[in-house]
Amino acid sequence: MGERYDKIRELASFAETVADADRAPVVVVAGCGTATTVEALRERDVAAYGFDTSQSILETAAEPTREFLVEADLRDDDLVDTLRETFDIDEIDVLVTECMLSFVPVDEAESALARIRETNGVGVLLHQVRSDPPAAAQKGEIDATILSPSEWRAACDPAGADVWRDAMERLDLPDDGT
Repeated sequence: MGERYDKIRELASFAETVADADRAPVVVVAGCGTATTVEALRERDVAAYGFDTSQSILETAAEPTREFLVEADLRDDDLVDTLRETFDIDEIDVLVTECMLSFVPVDEAESALARIRETNGVGVLLHQVRSDPPAAAQKGEIDATILSPSEWRAACDPAGADVWRDAMERLDLPDDGT
């Protein structure tokens, strides 16, 4: 029988490989929702933080985790400055978009990611995208753009600077952060 796959362990290990060795890795989760990933990374000694556009969903996160969360939008011009000031961090080793790009128009995602990519002190951008529509989109309650990781990369990252993965599959992250 195979080893049980642990996406959080893989993400924490990846963050450690790209972070400076003299400090805990810093991971920011975009679209963190109830902050399950943030909480699980913190349990693995990763300095994890999260943001979401919905304050009401952030308020449903576990009480001890809420201090590591902020209401913000990937498209905010001052996003990285807000994260640095709110969480008193200088570097972001890994910024993860966790199943949230589908809710951002492709042209706006492209602009936002380019701006973040060009910001000093931001390391690897890791995108976990859904290739299946969320239930609310299937019911027509919300709009969602459903693209494969390669289609998102072509639209938002033609130079291939970021790491793109299907959220429903293993991360299989590179050892060197590329």
